[in-house]
Amino acid sequence: MSTSTPSTQAPDRADRTERADDGPGSGIYLAFVPWVLFSIVTQHDTLAAAAVVPLVASIAISAPSFAAGSPKLLELGAIAAFAGFTVVALGTDPMLHDWLTRYARAISAALLAVIAFASLLWTPFTEQYARESVPRELWSSPRFKQVNRQLTTMWGSVFLAMVPSHLIAGAIDTHRGDTIFNWVIPVVLVVWAVKRTGEVADASSTS
Repeated sequence: MSTSTPSTQAPDRADRTERADDGPGSGIYLAFVPWVLFSIVTQHDTLAAAAVVPLVASIAISAPSFAAGSPKLLELGAIAAFAGFTVVALGTDPMLHDWLTRYARAISAALLAVIAFASLLWTPFTEQYARESVPRELWSSPRFKQVNRQLTTMWGSVFLAMVPSHLIAGAIDTHRGDTIFNWVIPVVLVVWAVKRTGEVADASSTS
């Protein structure tokens, strides 16, 4: 006579699918690298260098997406932004260079905010990265859409909040002002956003 034993098999694919992480993966943070490079190089080198270095980085980072036939809006926006900065840096007079150097980070933060909020009209930019780790059958689920609209709105708000901080730094134009308004406040905002992104994704995956 056979006896039955409790099943110890791993959860089936459907269960794993329901528990998938709806938030963006680590790829989104790699896409931020050109913008970080821009902020760093702007402080230590010429505007031309500050534009060309992140332009090259943004092209390299976007290469896999282009190769896969699914370029991402954040990466395309970086290429366009830094190509524009390069043209301006190489074709304008030194006085404008000085003004742009002081306010370049405010401009870049504003561009990031525009990219984030504009993506809500089509596909939230965080969703494009979340799709890399979420099964295709969940891409159209209400929860997946809602989580990524929430995260994209949050990141857009963070970028927007950076703009006045960078503007203040440019207007003050002192070492202390640069440290506080160009670095401390933006870094605190980004760290909070990264932490919040993880919390939202974890909450979604366990709900």
